[in-house]
Amino acid sequence: MKFESIPIPWEQPFQRPRPKRAGMLVDLRRCIGCHGCSVSCKTEHAVPLGSFRTRVHWIQQPGRVQLDFVPLMCNQCTDAPCITACDSGAITRAEDGRVTIDEDVCESGQGCVSACPYDAITVHPQTGKADKCDFCEQRTDDGMNPACVDACPTQALVFGDLDDPEDPVSRAAARPDSSHWREDTGAGPAVVYLGANSQMEKAAPKVQLGDGEAGIVYAQPHDRHLRLGDQADNAEDQR
Repeated sequence: MKFESIPIPWEQPFQRPRPKRAGMLVDLRRCIGCHGCSVSCKTEHAVPLGSFRTRVHWIQQPGRVQLDFVPLMCNQCTDAPCITACDSGAITRAEDGRVTIDEDVCESGQGCVSACPYDAITVHPQTGKADKCDFCEQRTDDGMNPACVDACPTQALVFGDLDDPEDPVSRAAARPDSSHWREDTGAGPAVVYLGANSQMEKAAPKVQLGDGEAGIVYAQPHDRHLRLGDQADNAEDQR
């Protein structure tokens, strides 16, 4: 008997050309706040605990019972303040418009961190190097989608080409009800939102956790688990 070889998905990834101008569509009407995008991002890039390349905000708007969910990430701005703030020249713009950080060139000056109006840049606690979302350049160079896009179960995230009028991201950007997050920054973000409003922007202005801000960090430090275990052991001993 002859068996036919059937390729499995990861052996033949979806191949797409590199966009002329990379963009991302975030459709908040579809987002269910599952954190699949941010968890997949942390897995793909080994993002340290408490830092984010992509973060999902849960928002309770006044007068509404249901929650709104807002994924935030680097906006790959056309007039990115982080580029001019970087003294070492580690932050540059790729041919397709993405703002990227060369870890080998980064001198850990951290001027980019304070310059970013979205607080999208974090500093790795081990390497001291700046880090942020780049739409998973290592994946899209191989014709795949960013990790967050493939992980989204509702297709709330779409990666595409803003210079292609037939691309879903470009079509969404042309809609009168589309917007960019906090356009008042003047940075020219390349992430397009559907379903956003000013109340959401006020409630979720930045990517990273602010001082005293509560949020889901997806895991607890190892010593926290040890302390909880010790407490459980002590409670058992007292019985």
